[in-house]
Amino acid sequence: MEALARGLCEHRDQLPSGQVDELLKSLVAEIRRVRALVAGRVGRPRTFDLAEAIGPVISCVRASGLDVRCVVPAGIQVMGRRNCTAQVVLALLDNARKHAPGSAVTLKIAELDGAVALFVEDRGPGIPAELRERVFERGARRDGTAGSGLGLCVAKRLMAEQGGTIECRSRRGGGASFVLRFQEPMPR
Repeated sequence: MEALARGLCEHRDQLPSGQVDELLKSLVAEIRRVRALVAGRVGRPRTFDLAEAIGPVISCVRASGLDVRCVVPAGIQVMGRRNCTAQVVLALLDNARKHAPGSAVTLKIAELDGAVALFVEDRGPGIPAELRERVFERGARRDGTAGSGLGLCVAKRLMAEQGGTIECRSRRGGGASFVLRFQEPMPR
């Protein structure tokens, strides 16, 4: 959020007004999301549009310089907690920034076992097989990295609390692939 605000302050004159409006809306949405999470207002799982939930996070992260390629179309409904899902995506993007610097990150969806799955994939060095098994444990991190080992632990907890799952795989062609699976939307 800070990078987005700083970028708007420093480069507002160079951006088209429509882009400024979009970035300001993303900033406001992110402030509201963080305020709700800090206050503990997560609510019960419900159906939400995945692209709308993660859009503000992606805008903020792009403004900070990370190359994020999101091919998640609007209208994909999932069951879960909108703000928690956005926080999980933010943690994964932050993880990619730290451990796969300079790599583009792609977000895409697929159907896995009848459920909607969101893939967050980078093209960095990947996660060693011995760490992949415990990457979601508190304090797990690659030797020589500055991470705290909390981000992925919290991401797993947030996905579990909303009835979803998260797993880590190797990305075909190199890099890491995190797969978020959501509960099926409830019939209306």
